[in-house]
Amino acid sequence: MGSEIIFIIPAVLGFAAMATLGGTLVVWLVWILARRWGPLSRRAGSSHFPIGATAAVLLAISLPAGCIRACQPIPQSESLRTVAAFEVPLTSAVDRANFLTILTAEARAEGLNLNVETAKEMERWAEMSPELRRSIQATVYRGGDLRQTEAYVSDMSHLGHAWISFTQGEDPALARRFRERLMSRAVERWPETLSVPVAQTGSLPNKEDLVRGFHGYEIDPAKMAGYICGTAPGNAPHSACD
Repeated sequence: MGSEIIFIIPAVLGFAAMATLGGTLVVWLVWILARRWGPLSRRAGSSHFPIGATAAVLLAISLPAGCIRACQPIPQSESLRTVAAFEVPLTSAVDRANFLTILTAEARAEGLNLNVETAKEMERWAEMSPELRRSIQATVYRGGDLRQTEAYVSDMSHLGHAWISFTQGEDPALARRFRERLMSRAVERWPETLSVPVAQTGSLPNKEDLVRGFHGYEIDPAKMAGYICGTAPGNAPHSACD
């Protein structure tokens, strides 16, 4: 929830600022036109536009409107749907460096780009909120566009145990080949690697809602309802299943 708030607040404030400035400009233009070509009673009114009062009213309206707009679910492209995820035990700086070396090599072999957060960038996240602490974070994307994410690595909320999730990709065959090559090397290097289930909602479960199964993690049956799309009590909200 902390990470969501960090992104929602700037969106709300940005929307409110643009709406207030734009709305104030429109009202001012209407006021000018009314004074110039409106009825005589309107022309005889105050010659000073109430910019402060107008902006305050528009800001009071745009803030809640911005909250509603920012909190609405945004439909995602099918190519960004998570299709597989794994947990790789990266408990030391050496492990993380070795993993990033493998990730970089496999990404380059497939013509993919890689963005890795620096230690300073991760420190800034931790300073904003302890919940955002992580020791590794990387994004693999295609075509020089971060919106075409193919894989995402982070150990936020489970330090030392990095989760790498893979999307369907614009070209599912290429994405699958990259996933299989990378995970083959990862499992060879870290045999304790475990699979992480992708919930019916398309999201990855919270780690505390997982239990060990025969082939990796499984969602705890007692927590399963929250990861299923449906109308039964405790099921995921409709917005999470769109």
